[in-house]
Amino acid sequence: MRRERFWIRWLWAASLGLVLFGLAMALLNRTPVFDVFNRAIDPRFWPAGIPPGVASFQGWVYGAWGATVAGWGITVAFIVRFALSRRHPWAWWALATGIGVWFVIDTVLSALAGVWVNVGLNAFLLAVFTLPLAAGGHFWLRGSPEP
Repeated sequence: MRRERFWIRWLWAASLGLVLFGLAMALLNRTPVFDVFNRAIDPRFWPAGIPPGVASFQGWVYGAWGATVAGWGITVAFIVRFALSRRHPWAWWALATGIGVWFVIDTVLSALAGVWVNVGLNAFLLAVFTLPLAAGGHFWLRGSPEP
Protein backbone atom coordinates (compact mmCIF):
# COMPACT_ATOMS: atom_id res chain seq x y z
CA MET A 1 0.00 0.00 0.00
CA ARG A 2 2.88 2.37 0.77
CA ARG A 3 4.40 1.85 -2.69
CA GLU A 4 1.03 2.34 -4.33
CA ARG A 5 0.59 5.69 -2.56
CA PHE A 6 4.10 6.70 -3.62
CA TRP A 7 3.30 6.08 -7.30
CA ILE A 8 -0.09 7.80 -7.02
CA ARG A 9 1.62 10.86 -5.53
CA TRP A 10 4.25 10.73 -8.27
CA LEU A 11 1.59 10.68 -10.99
CA TRP A 12 -0.40 13.41 -9.23
CA ALA A 13 2.69 15.66 -9.07
CA ALA A 14 3.62 14.86 -12.67
CA SER A 15 0.12 15.72 -13.87
CA LEU A 16 0.16 19.02 -11.99
CA GLY A 17 3.59 19.72 -13.49
CA LEU A 18 2.07 19.09 -16.91
CA VAL A 19 -0.71 21.58 -16.15
CA LEU A 20 1.82 24.22 -15.12
CA PHE A 21 3.98 23.57 -18.19
CA GLY A 22 0.93 23.86 -20.46
CA LEU A 23 -0.16 27.11 -18.83
CA ALA A 24 3.36 28.50 -19.14
CA MET A 25 3.48 27.48 -22.80
CA ALA A 26 0.11 29.11 -23.45
CA LEU A 27 0.83 32.34 -21.61
CA LEU A 28 4.62 32.80 -21.84
CA ASN A 29 5.54 31.27 -25.19
CA ARG A 30 6.77 34.52 -26.79
CA THR A 31 8.71 35.68 -23.73
CA PRO A 32 12.32 35.00 -22.71
CA VAL A 33 11.03 32.09 -20.58
CA PHE A 34 10.61 30.01 -23.75
CA ASP A 35 13.66 31.29 -25.64
CA VAL A 36 15.44 27.95 -25.18
CA PHE A 37 12.65 26.20 -27.09
CA ASN A 38 12.37 28.90 -29.71
CA ARG A 39 16.14 28.88 -30.33
CA ALA A 40 16.01 25.11 -30.76
CA ILE A 41 12.93 25.01 -33.01
CA ASP A 42 12.90 28.22 -35.06
CA PRO A 43 16.14 27.68 -37.06
CA ARG A 44 14.89 24.27 -38.16
CA PHE A 45 12.03 25.89 -40.06
CA TRP A 46 13.39 29.41 -40.69
CA PRO A 47 17.19 29.23 -41.05
CA ALA A 48 17.39 32.84 -42.26
CA GLY A 49 15.23 34.17 -39.42
CA ILE A 50 11.53 34.35 -38.71
CA PRO A 51 9.58 36.07 -41.50
CA PRO A 52 7.06 38.80 -40.65
CA GLY A 53 3.82 37.43 -39.24
CA VAL A 54 5.27 34.10 -38.12
CA ALA A 55 5.87 35.23 -34.53
CA SER A 56 2.19 36.05 -34.05
CA PHE A 57 1.23 32.70 -35.63
CA GLN A 58 3.65 30.93 -33.27
CA GLY A 59 2.11 32.75 -30.32
CA TRP A 60 -1.30 31.45 -31.32
CA VAL A 61 -0.13 27.88 -32.07
CA TYR A 62 1.91 27.59 -28.87
CA GLY A 63 -0.99 29.11 -26.95
CA ALA A 64 -3.41 26.52 -28.31
CA TRP A 65 -0.86 23.74 -27.81
CA GLY A 66 -0.21 24.88 -24.24
CA ALA A 67 -3.92 24.96 -23.48
CA THR A 68 -4.18 21.39 -24.81
CA VAL A 69 -1.26 20.26 -22.65
CA ALA A 70 -2.80 21.93 -19.58
CA GLY A 71 -6.14 20.25 -20.30
CA TRP A 72 -4.41 16.90 -20.74
CA GLY A 73 -2.66 17.40 -17.40
CA ILE A 74 -5.95 18.18 -15.66
CA THR A 75 -7.52 15.07 -17.19
CA VAL A 76 -4.60 12.93 -16.02
CA ALA A 77 -4.83 14.47 -12.53
CA PHE A 78 -8.53 13.62 -12.25
CA ILE A 79 -8.00 10.07 -13.52
CA VAL A 80 -5.16 9.56 -11.05
CA ARG A 81 -7.01 11.09 -8.11
CA PHE A 82 -10.47 9.66 -8.61
CA ALA A 83 -10.04 6.41 -10.55
CA LEU A 84 -6.49 5.06 -10.41
CA SER A 85 -6.22 5.68 -6.67
CA ARG A 86 -9.38 3.61 -6.27
CA ARG A 87 -7.85 0.84 -8.37
CA HIS A 88 -10.17 1.06 -11.35
CA PRO A 89 -8.30 -0.92 -14.03
CA TRP A 90 -9.76 1.18 -16.86
CA ALA A 91 -7.85 4.18 -15.48
CA TRP A 92 -4.50 2.42 -15.93
CA TRP A 93 -5.46 1.40 -19.47
CA ALA A 94 -6.68 4.91 -20.32
CA LEU A 95 -3.44 6.50 -19.13
CA ALA A 96 -1.16 3.89 -20.69
CA THR A 97 -2.97 3.93 -24.04
CA GLY A 98 -3.28 7.71 -24.21
CA ILE A 99 0.37 8.23 -23.33
CA GLY A 100 1.45 5.57 -25.83
CA VAL A 101 -0.56 7.04 -28.70
CA TRP A 102 0.63 10.58 -27.91
CA PHE A 103 4.28 9.51 -27.60
CA VAL A 104 4.50 7.51 -30.82
CA ILE A 105 2.74 10.03 -33.07
CA ASP A 106 4.26 13.18 -31.56
CA THR A 107 7.77 11.75 -31.38
CA VAL A 108 7.77 10.30 -34.91
CA LEU A 109 6.48 13.57 -36.38
CA SER A 110 8.98 15.59 -34.35
CA ALA A 111 11.87 13.35 -35.44
CA LEU A 112 10.83 13.51 -39.08
CA ALA A 113 10.77 17.31 -38.81
CA GLY A 114 14.14 17.34 -37.03
CA VAL A 115 12.72 18.99 -33.90
CA TRP A 116 15.01 17.14 -31.51
CA VAL A 117 14.20 19.28 -28.50
CA ASN A 118 10.63 17.97 -28.66
CA VAL A 119 11.84 14.39 -29.10
CA GLY A 120 13.92 14.84 -25.93
CA LEU A 121 11.04 16.43 -24.02
CA ASN A 122 8.75 13.58 -25.10
CA ALA A 123 11.27 10.97 -23.92
CA PHE A 124 11.50 12.71 -20.55
CA LEU A 125 7.71 12.87 -20.17
CA LEU A 126 7.35 9.25 -21.26
CA ALA A 127 9.73 8.20 -18.49
CA VAL A 128 7.99 10.40 -15.91
CA PHE A 129 4.61 8.83 -16.63
CA THR A 130 5.43 5.26 -17.60
CA LEU A 131 7.77 4.54 -14.68
CA PRO A 132 4.93 4.76 -12.14
CA LEU A 133 2.46 3.06 -14.48
CA ALA A 134 4.85 0.14 -14.93
CA ALA A 135 5.83 -0.01 -11.26
CA GLY A 136 2.26 0.21 -9.97
CA GLY A 137 0.48 -1.70 -12.69
CA HIS A 138 0.12 -4.81 -10.54
CA PHE A 139 -1.87 -2.74 -8.00
CA TRP A 140 -4.16 -1.07 -10.46
CA LEU A 141 -4.78 -3.84 -12.96
CA ARG A 142 -6.15 -6.29 -10.43
CA GLY A 143 -8.94 -3.90 -9.54
CA SER A 144 -10.40 -2.36 -6.44
CA PRO A 145 -10.14 -4.18 -3.14
CA GLU A 146 -13.62 -2.82 -2.36
CA PRO A 147 -16.72 -4.88 -3.35
